[in-house]
Amino acid sequence: MQVKDDLWIRSACELCLNNCGILVHRVNGKVVAIEGDPANPHNRGKICAKGASGFLYRYSPYRVTKPLKRTNPHKALDEDPKWETISWEEALTTVAERLRKVKDKDPRLLYVTSFDYFTAYDIIAPWCQAFGTEFRPFSSGFYCGNNVHNIHYATEGAMEANPDASLTKYLILFGSGYGSIVNYDVMHAALEIAAKRPGGIKVVAVDPVGSYAAAKAEEWLPIRPGTDAALALCMVNLLLNDYRIYDEKFLKQRTNAPYLIGADGLYVRDPVTNKPLIWDPTAKRAKKWDEPSGDYALEGTYYLDDKECQPAFQKLKEHVSKYTPDKASDITTIPADTIRRVAKEFGEAANIGGTITIKGKELPYRPASIAYYRGLSAHKHSMLSGLAVELLQTIIGGIDVPGGLLGSGVVDVSVSEEGLLTMIPPKHAHKWPYYPARRPTRPQSLDLLELFPVATYSRPFLIQAILEPDLYNTPYLPEMIIQIRTNFVKSSISPSQIEKVLQKIPFMASFALELDETSQFADIVFPDLHYLERLALGKGERSESGMKPWFFYGQKPVVEPPFDPPWDKLVSPAEIFLDLAERAGFLSDVNESINKAWGLKETQRLDRSKKFPFLDMVDRRLKSRLGSEHGLEWYMRDGLMVKERTAQAMYRGAFPGPRIHVYFEFMKQAGEEVDKLTRELGLPWDTSDYHPLPDWKPCAAQTRKNEKFDLILVNYKVPQMSFSFGHSNSLTSQLGEKLRADDVGINVETAKKKGIQDGDEIWIETAYGKKVNAKAKVTNLVHPEVVACQGGGGRFAKRIGVGRGRGINFNDLVSFDMENIDYVSTAVDSHIPVAVYKA
Repeated sequence: MQVKDDLWIRSACELCLNNCGILVHRVNGKVVAIEGDPANPHNRGKICAKGASGFLYRYSPYRVTKPLKRTNPHKALDEDPKWETISWEEALTTVAERLRKVKDKDPRLLYVTSFDYFTAYDIIAPWCQAFGTEFRPFSSGFYCGNNVHNIHYATEGAMEANPDASLTKYLILFGSGYGSIVNYDVMHAALEIAAKRPGGIKVVAVDPVGSYAAAKAEEWLPIRPGTDAALALCMVNLLLNDYRIYDEKFLKQRTNAPYLIGADGLYVRDPVTNKPLIWDPTAKRAKKWDEPSGDYALEGTYYLDDKECQPAFQKLKEHVSKYTPDKASDITTIPADTIRRVAKEFGEAANIGGTITIKGKELPYRPASIAYYRGLSAHKHSMLSGLAVELLQTIIGGIDVPGGLLGSGVVDVSVSEEGLLTMIPPKHAHKWPYYPARRPTRPQSLDLLELFPVATYSRPFLIQAILEPDLYNTPYLPEMIIQIRTNFVKSSISPSQIEKVLQKIPFMASFALELDETSQFADIVFPDLHYLERLALGKGERSESGMKPWFFYGQKPVVEPPFDPPWDKLVSPAEIFLDLAERAGFLSDVNESINKAWGLKETQRLDRSKKFPFLDMVDRRLKSRLGSEHGLEWYMRDGLMVKERTAQAMYRGAFPGPRIHVYFEFMKQAGEEVDKLTRELGLPWDTSDYHPLPDWKPCAAQTRKNEKFDLILVNYKVPQMSFSFGHSNSLTSQLGEKLRADDVGINVETAKKKGIQDGDEIWIETAYGKKVNAKAKVTNLVHPEVVACQGGGGRFAKRIGVGRGRGINFNDLVSFDMENIDYVSTAVDSHIPVAVYKA
């Protein structure tokens, strides 16, 4: 019977990490339009083209609507799985039996992976803990966030950091699409930045590609890929040593800049308490960092027990002095005068000593900020690059204060014995604090995380550990994978290497909307829900710093999935996970794990001995989190809560708190411990990047450059297609085709020298022996030493709606080896030395 209705339903988009609040127009049971939710402060009624057309790929002709079973035991990229449609009962029973066997043998042999940030930490992480294994998003740790999360946890006390778009006046984007593409704050930032133009803000885009963000910037600085750290350290040098623009008060009171450093590069410590010492120039003696002091020395040389020492700030000033504008220009190709000008503009915009009144509180006002993410992270020396740009923000005192760089995904923090900020790990989070550094040990985890004491994660080494278990002392090998919303065959490294990994794992269960590149390797496939068909709270309660109020919202099932009854009433993959737990005999442990993960109040706790409907569980969580009047009925009827915040909640860094780093002493110690352990284990390892102060070092794209391989291939994001599933939207995929998003950009002068014209077929050959065909897009919007492609192209799954075969698969060209992996953060280098010539 046809449904008769005409409703607007509040929900949340999930087509990029911003997760805009949306209103969905449903007429007679069908979605006819999506608009931004004007009441939601996160995006204030605005959405992008992909958000407005997000319902289209729900109707993919290749959509999986029934469970599938593989009948061909041979797994390979070009192998037909020979799918057979089966019942839900058979699918659930098959997977549950596997789970029971794995749990009885060793629960760690199950590997569960997802990039679904709406349900991953709501259900999947506590489910994994109850089973006895760990949840780790696989493909997210190759290029994205490796030098982001760990640094921000120890600086802003948050998973991410975004510029204060509401109040900043000067913004430097280091390879970032902030305010333009796929960011946690993209729509709010775009609105705030646009409102300041013309004249109220200057955005400087530092990027080898004239990206969508660079196109809207006031200034674009084309930079040689992989050299951002040299630019940042030169700017730090100019601000400290030439212009003397830095926040002295902040450095003395809120950083370890005054801590005394000995000749060995370590803190000089009190012999009794082991606390780091500072020099009090008024008392003319050393004191423990937490002793009352008349002042803190930042510069000079001092002697304790006849041993020379200097404040960390003095060490920093001397260290960066070698990064002169001329040297930085040689490295980056940005003119020296431009570097001097931008550094001075940034420092002057920081308004050192200035204040602003917010909610009756006079707060430091530092309206200058940096932004960075994958563009800076996906390099061999990733950690050093991240520390370099974060230093630029720290020396101006622009950390979690009005106008500066603000925490997003804020966590609870505490003070270490050294007086420095350290995070309290969130429950069930895959993120680890990197300060204090974890003590390295013989690997216990499948991805060898114990060998990376300051890394947030170490997903790339899962591949190494499985393919070379004897070399890496792999503690165990997985026997089962459950994969949902993470297309890691396409989005990690070369599919041929992932193919070898999956061929070694006996059983895999996937959730799939379409049969993508990864689900092709599955033994059982469960139909997945489109985001307009499911209920999820997730990202709606993300805690952020800045002027925005606190808000809560999430996703609602606007329409039913096209599944056979009774599965057409499914509203969350969590229901399948709970069913599997019951069949495999560990549902009681899941209930207890959820009680802890969700922080359920006593009256709402789940009884270990009972099975609870998923909607009842959601009701209990809402009431525990938001109060008894805001349960499931309120959520389905309304579901948006907005509250004003105090000035301290908005800007934690403007109030007394722990110190943060400008000198990373723990890095030196961690490196020495890793070096000792890996030598004992006989592992080939590179510990040369464990520096207490960051440096720039050349990557393979620079060191391998020669007469033949004279260009560097990089990738960039396009706003109309995020993640691999973005290509399944027919409208935005056509838009991308019209804009030639799948063609490879090459500089006008470079193309002329090589005899290449716009639209020509070209070959791209890497220095590692790989070769692909592409179409040239001749443009001035790429650096002369660069060729550039979009990162999500080159899809090759046989059963996807649109986008197959268009563009090149950048990840297939990445070289995954010791030369191209950062052994501190585990980032994989994604700028590739190539030769380009006409086909």
